[in-house]
Amino acid sequence: LDEEKLEIYSHDEVPEAEWRHMPDVVVKPENAQQISEILKLANRHKFIVVPRGAGTGLAAAAAPMHGGLVLSLEKMNRILEIDTANLTATVQPGVVIQDLNNAVAPYGLLYPPDPGTVATATMGGSVAECSGGLRGLKYGVTRHYVMGLEVVLASGEVIRCGGKTVKNVTGYDLVRLFTGSEGTLGIITEITVRLIPAPQARETMLAGFARLADAGNTVTEIIQRKVIPATLEIMDRVTVEVVENYAHIGLPTDVAALLLIEVDGIPEVVKNEAEIVREIIQQNNGWVKTAENEAARESLLAARRAALPALA
Repeated sequence: LDEEKLEIYSHDEVPEAEWRHMPDVVVKPENAQQISEILKLANRHKFIVVPRGAGTGLAAAAAPMHGGLVLSLEKMNRILEIDTANLTATVQPGVVIQDLNNAVAPYGLLYPPDPGTVATATMGGSVAECSGGLRGLKYGVTRHYVMGLEVVLASGEVIRCGGKTVKNVTGYDLVRLFTGSEGTLGIITEITVRLIPAPQARETMLAGFARLADAGNTVTEIIQRKVIPATLEIMDRVTVEVVENYAHIGLPTDVAALLLIEVDGIPEVVKNEAEIVREIIQQNNGWVKTAENEAARESLLAARRAALPALA
């Protein structure tokens, strides 16, 4: 109930003041049964409930626009199972996406959805928003990896939908319905996701262009050459300047646009695709810089992840 603490839960990462509103109370349940009781209470006493993950979203879905009770899932943060036989993981909604990937990495596995706030965004919020991320071009978005859910409905009823079975095709696809529903249909309390084998190799490049059109043509031609990069992200001059002023990463600011490109897969394919990408960049009057090690790669990815905080 403390006013200073309530302010933290009055908004997500949408910067405009009109999307900020103080909740009356914040609760932090620890299991689905507590959430069920809260929603039954809400039905009896007719108060608003707004579920919240880490508050890193850009849709104001976590903002309590009409006050009421913010239900934060931050305490439900356990990885319940890593099933290497079925290539799945089951987690609570408060698990940070990067923590899940850190946990599955020793098994040679990867959870591909990779939002810009991957180090702070939580699984529940990303499923509710159907987050995309830097790897979306090749690997798709969150809905392509969610296999099963436990959800508390507005009535307080706890249901399960989906599961580990790949050919789970009977009946209504409630998993897809809840994924991207932004907390309007129920509160997600458990998530089973598909994992994939981590790529054996990858090459990360930064390309600069004096003309925005050249950067756009490069993107088009890469896809036309049947190269599907894991990451293919564009930053225009304004974004580059703002990011560099904010994060001091060492980005060149004398460009009209930068492209962040990463190809991954088996080493032979990566080598071939990287050569095709460099050739296309040069044909479109661009220059290219390749990350020589993991630290350099992380620096390039950090530039893209800094874009939204820097603009805000």
